[in-house]
Amino acid sequence: MKKSKLSRRITWRVIGIVAFFNVLIIFFIMYFVQEVSVLLGSSRCQYVIDGIGGKVETMQRVVERATVNSRAEVEANLDSPEKVFDALEREITINDKYEGCFAAFEPDYYKGQGRWFEAYVHHADSNRFVRQQIGSQEHDYFNGVWYSKGFSLNGNEEGYLTDPYYDYSVDSTRYCSYVMPIRDHNGKKVGVFGIDLNISWLDYAIGQDMENVKKEFLEKKSLITPEGDILFSIQIIDSKGNRITGTDSLDLSILKSEQKAVFDGFVMKDLVGTPYYVQSRQIGNTGWLIVVFQHYMLMYTWGLYLAIVIVLCMCVGGLVIFFFMGRSIRGAIKPLAFLSDSARKIAKGNFDTELPTFKHNDEITELRDSFGIMQQSLKQYMTDLKDSTTAKASIEKELAIAHNIQMSMLPKTFPAFPNREDIDLYATLVPAKAVGGDLYDFFIRDEKLFFCIGDVSGKGVPASLVMAVSRTLFRNVAAHSVEPDHIVDTMNKNMCEGNDNCMFVTLFVGVLDLHTGHLRYCNAGHDAPYIQDQLLPCDANLPIGVTPDYQYSNQETVMQSGTTIFLYTDGLTEAENANGKFFGDQRIAETISGIDGSPRQLIETMTEAVHQFVGDYEQSDDLTMLAFRITINS
Repeated sequence: MKKSKLSRRITWRVIGIVAFFNVLIIFFIMYFVQEVSVLLGSSRCQYVIDGIGGKVETMQRVVERATVNSRAEVEANLDSPEKVFDALEREITINDKYEGCFAAFEPDYYKGQGRWFEAYVHHADSNRFVRQQIGSQEHDYFNGVWYSKGFSLNGNEEGYLTDPYYDYSVDSTRYCSYVMPIRDHNGKKVGVFGIDLNISWLDYAIGQDMENVKKEFLEKKSLITPEGDILFSIQIIDSKGNRITGTDSLDLSILKSEQKAVFDGFVMKDLVGTPYYVQSRQIGNTGWLIVVFQHYMLMYTWGLYLAIVIVLCMCVGGLVIFFFMGRSIRGAIKPLAFLSDSARKIAKGNFDTELPTFKHNDEITELRDSFGIMQQSLKQYMTDLKDSTTAKASIEKELAIAHNIQMSMLPKTFPAFPNREDIDLYATLVPAKAVGGDLYDFFIRDEKLFFCIGDVSGKGVPASLVMAVSRTLFRNVAAHSVEPDHIVDTMNKNMCEGNDNCMFVTLFVGVLDLHTGHLRYCNAGHDAPYIQDQLLPCDANLPIGVTPDYQYSNQETVMQSGTTIFLYTDGLTEAENANGKFFGDQRIAETISGIDGSPRQLIETMTEAVHQFVGDYEQSDDLTMLAFRITINS
């Protein structure tokens, strides 16, 4: 069997729906993976920050406590500069982690020491200490931030950790100092005490944590992370955004431009545009920050791997589903092919074709049953159609005979009076159906032209029977009377007898004296005829067949030699085109005024004008026209 287009269409539609929802699922998975990746990356950063921050803050608390105790020793020995030096040396001896101790005093605090006095004791080597008075105009500590900050503190145990700096008055080592105000026995602030710390201990603390990070997170480096990029970096920066220490030399200018105290979830780019996820934490009550930089791809690597695996699995699953679904759908709709084959045989006229049977009681079985009902209905319909076709052919044959009989009742030989030169007459009748209800008639008796034109109400066979009766009555009555009103009155009385269907006839009857042109006429509800291009004045009167007691009026006029009279039924005025417009009286008058020919030319021109107006639209009413011209010999 050929591949079913229906099965392919259903398969692709199902696959399309599945693919649509798979895309939605993938979208949500990617979103979830991204959020989880950010959460895991943030947790990783926080783990490192908490580890280093805890160490630094612990060291800060140790230094703070040691500074408080050492300051108390100095405050107890403010009597002389020598005692201050002795106290500083004792403290640095006890606390071998100090790089140095110093006590800087207010201007001229000790007489003879000048404006600047800063006692400083530091390690010369492992067994020897150096005492120095480093205060001077060149080393004006009053302008130092550490002094102004330390002196401004009010708490007894509150200190200030300075940003790293180089003190070239001692050596070129970079220090950070923890300072507190010095108070005399009256509680008055007289200077600043501090201890110097070498920041190499920060490098040691960061190095240890970085080793742990490498073991835990970076040993399985992502293959999609560019080679040579820094994956993970730990930095400690001061309050001005300058790097104090760290594992890598990343550009920190972006952090300065952002002017943020804490960077949580902030994404920055290095000098070559590599994005990094940044997270930080402030160290204690200092202005320092621990900042962790994590390569953007390091955060999303495992999430991307997971997403790729999921997408591949879904694609492979989609192909498998497509294969088996296509086979399943083709098998499910296979019975339709058998039904289609049977339907083609039935369509060719084999109504006894046996339909296939199916095991399952489903919609296809219902469709097969419907085909069976249709098959029996078609057989019955074809039988009925043969009978009705035979009957219709018989009726059409009878109607054709009736049409011929009806037309044979009307004068249809033209010229109507070939032996006479004083009268030229032409008439046509085109029924809307096989038989119609219009009529016309004429004959000459005693040198008078008797003529009529009429329109029976309704159409078809009933109207044709009334038309035949009316034409017969006209012939019989006009054979014994020359008065048009008498002819119409007699026809009316006869039509009213037994007129149970209330059918009526509009009628125009005229009697023309061919020698004088004297015309007597009676109108029974018919359209007034034209003499030349003017309407003939007519009394309206009632159509015949309405009431037997109606009195019809007689009218007369004189036709000049060469005058043409044109009579018609309402099938002319009411000829309708596709737009629902009628031919109308104005078009009749315009057509008549443009013709100066024989009655036949007039009727043929009028017929052509009607056809052009109506076009291909179906004729809605019988169309009858009669015209004649007289020539009076002097």
